[in-house]
Amino acid sequence: MKSVATIRDHLADYLKTNHMTLNQFSEISGINSGTLSSTLNGLRPIGMQQLDRITAGMGLIEGYFYELYIHECFVHTSPDWRRLGPFLYRCAELGKVDYMKEAVNLIMDNLSYARLLFELAEQLYREGKLEAAKPLYVCVAEGEKMQHSERLALSQYRLFTIGLSKDQLSNLTLATQF
Repeated sequence: MKSVATIRDHLADYLKTNHMTLNQFSEISGINSGTLSSTLNGLRPIGMQQLDRITAGMGLIEGYFYELYIHECFVHTSPDWRRLGPFLYRCAELGKVDYMKEAVNLIMDNLSYARLLFELAEQLYREGKLEAAKPLYVCVAEGEKMQHSERLALSQYRLFTIGLSKDQLSNLTLATQF
């Protein structure tokens, strides 16, 4: 059996294996059949909400396709914040911090994302999703280390406070980095 390389391939294979039409899957997933058709034909990129609905419609666990999504939307095409922002937030909700790190590492060269990443990190921080905010703060701090910006200072401070623990040696290392 051939290996399925893309999310679209997985969906097409699922429909074929389960003898389903787009209309049937549309009813199950809650995605418009025209949207599904455009997505399957590669005419429309997959959004996060659609990805989660496709995953649920196929009966798979949440986040099942996230690794493929990173490669399809952020590696093989230029990253777009309209896809990246919701992806990062959804990963934070599901606790999939490794996927966040992977996606953020792909855009570190583009300083134009620093403000957006910082705003998302602050939102996650306020919501108590500290571990999810960390990779975003790290990316902002790395990207702005020569800028001496307020974002850099606040990112470093947030990383310091997130990392504090009862281990005094670890705290000393954090204070030194801050």
